Amino acid sequence: MFGKLFGKKEVIEEDKAFTLDFEDALKRYMGTPGGTLNYEFHDKKGNVVPPSHAFIGAYNQWKNIQSVWDKRSVIFSALDEVYLNEIPLAQVIERLVVDRYPIKALGFVDQHHVDSDFENPEFLASLSKCYFFLSSYEKSIQLANDALKIDKENKKAQIALADSLHLLNKHTEAHEIYQTILRDSKVKDWQGDSISVVEIIDFNNDILNSSVYAVGLLSNEKTDEATWNKVAEEFYHCPYFRSQHAFWLLKNDESLKGMAKLISTTQEFPWFKDAIINAKSGILQFREQMKSEDLWEEELVYLTGLIEKNEW
Repeated sequence: MFGKLFGKKEVIEEDKAFTLDFEDALKRYMGTPGGTLNYEFHDKKGNVVPPSHAFIGAYNQWKNIQSVWDKRSVIFSALDEVYLNEIPLAQVIERLVVDRYPIKALGFVDQHHVDSDFENPEFLASLSKCYFFLSSYEKSIQLANDALKIDKENKKAQIALADSLHLLNKHTEAHEIYQTILRDSKVKDWQGDSISVVEIIDFNNDILNSSVYAVGLLSNEKTDEATWNKVAEEFYHCPYFRSQHAFWLLKNDESLKGMAKLISTTQEFPWFKDAIINAKSGILQFREQMKSEDLWEEELVYLTGLIEKNEW
């Protein structure tokens, strides 16, 4: 009787898997590793609703996506509608870089920065990180050093500096910085007999979230493909990491997987020389081995065009 008179109250069910992905993406979006973030969303009636209901469009897309990084990207886009104008410029850079848009990040900086931003160590550190992913290592080093002059303990700047130094073959300097970061991190208080590669580089553990350091840890005979794939969830936005992952696959009798990964890296990051040169070389080797003159023809034309354009 009363149910018919007043109607049944709508039951809003939470998709807990989406909530986990949402909360992980939100921490990355806000730049707050570990811990918990307080958030609350409401429907038009003022009822508290879970993320899968508050962001129904993103949720429906998320359900049809397999990869961690593309799921994260969908959630980031949804978060933009709520938070983009509230987070600092340094964090906008981070959000775009992690979403594989470092060039767009520079454009955003050009449009929205003010002179005082270049006195902000967080802004300088994020910009340094952005230039690292664009292979502009000298510029990255300059900005990281500028940040560290203001805040010598800035971990983001330290990592960007070490990563850029390493890729300029200044391995000793880079290694000293990595060791300092580890010495001052929560590793010394880690609960357990050992700590894994994944735990060291995990953003949420806030120990040493470096794609370059991760490659160093993974580059040994004991590392299996599953571990590489797990770490790839953390650094899919890094062309250096993705290239190294591809090289590892090529060396471990996974040639087709390796080539597919290398070619996709060149398509998403057309400035990353190492991937482009090696992808073209790999295609030519495959053609010779398979006695085929048209294998990956479209990709070869694309890579040749990049090499000629950049005079590589």
